[in-house]
Amino acid sequence: MRYIRGLCSLRFFQLLLCQEAAEARSSAVNPHFPKVMPALSTEESVRLRILNFPLIIGVVYIHAFSISIDYAGERLGVEHVNYLTEFVRLFISQGLARIAVPLFFLMSGYFFFLGFTWSWQGYVQKLTVRIKTLLAPYLFWTSLIFAVSFLGHSSPAVAAYFPEFKQLLDNFSVYVLLNSMFGLTWVPEAYHFWFIRDLIYLMVLSPLIVVVLRYAAWPFFIAIFWLWITANWSIYTPDVVGVLFFSFGGYMGMKRKSLFILDRYGAWFVAAYIIILAVDVIWYTAPFNLCLHRCGIVVGLVATLFITKRILAHKRLTDSLLWLSGSSFFVYAAHEPLLGIIRTIAFQYSPVQLPYTMLLIYLLVPLAVIASLVWLHNVLGACFPNALKVVTGGR
Repeated sequence: MRYIRGLCSLRFFQLLLCQEAAEARSSAVNPHFPKVMPALSTEESVRLRILNFPLIIGVVYIHAFSISIDYAGERLGVEHVNYLTEFVRLFISQGLARIAVPLFFLMSGYFFFLGFTWSWQGYVQKLTVRIKTLLAPYLFWTSLIFAVSFLGHSSPAVAAYFPEFKQLLDNFSVYVLLNSMFGLTWVPEAYHFWFIRDLIYLMVLSPLIVVVLRYAAWPFFIAIFWLWITANWSIYTPDVVGVLFFSFGGYMGMKRKSLFILDRYGAWFVAAYIIILAVDVIWYTAPFNLCLHRCGIVVGLVATLFITKRILAHKRLTDSLLWLSGSSFFVYAAHEPLLGIIRTIAFQYSPVQLPYTMLLIYLLVPLAVIASLVWLHNVLGACFPNALKVVTGGR
């Protein structure tokens, strides 16, 4: 703790800022060290934007993975599914979709640090902007979902669809309320907003992160990567996946490196990822799987970034993904508890014991939720554009 406090001391950061000032002065005579990072090229910007919506689809499918749900004191769904259903679920939700969160953290760190000359004033300005883009939407959606859960639990007709909220009310206190909103020791009431919560924490901690990246970047990455692939991280929030990929994205931004730096080897990464993904799914329960799975995410991340270059060759697909990108945050924010409620209804009234019912529910319900929310986003954008901008952080 003394060492950490030493890192965070004012004197230490004053030395860091002095070094930043010296580097900025050196840029006047060294054209290879620009003071401000040039903006992303148009192509790079488009390649990152077209990832938004596909990655959000992945997040929704991660949340649709379970084959059983608690409802009114009983367990709906099934205990086991056939091999094809299991393979498809693992391939999508535990395979392809698992790239989404690390890649979002990577891009967030990259944009936060890109071209930024550090100063206390700049740091405060960065956080001030994030109040609008992250904190305000976080407070709105967690409050809204808390209110929906409270009203749902208060209505006998639908109370059974909110079983977890009953546990919260049974142990209610001011601390429990704050914990359910901000996820201090457990996930927020809007559980999928743990990502935004961790992102806010990491941005607040960014001065400490920049110090570590300047003086011990690679020992830090090796240590955090090891803790990630071995699941030995003991801190509840921020989670290790956010610390690792947000910091690495920040490192790339600080070093003025492109996220597409490995494009020349992209085809090899795609081939390697296909092999790793197949092994990952087939031996999902094997003892070695966790390490393989998380190493595969890194390979898949590079492969995904490379694939965006191929997507650009198809104008219609690119234009569609750019258009859908505008609704990405809204779909992310609003898909729960809607997804959970619709899946519960489907588990109640569908013949889930038939061989492929669960496969159809798994594939179709998330698509229906996503399509409905894209449509609703467009309606709200046409009718209440200013309000929509507020609740989506200006996106």
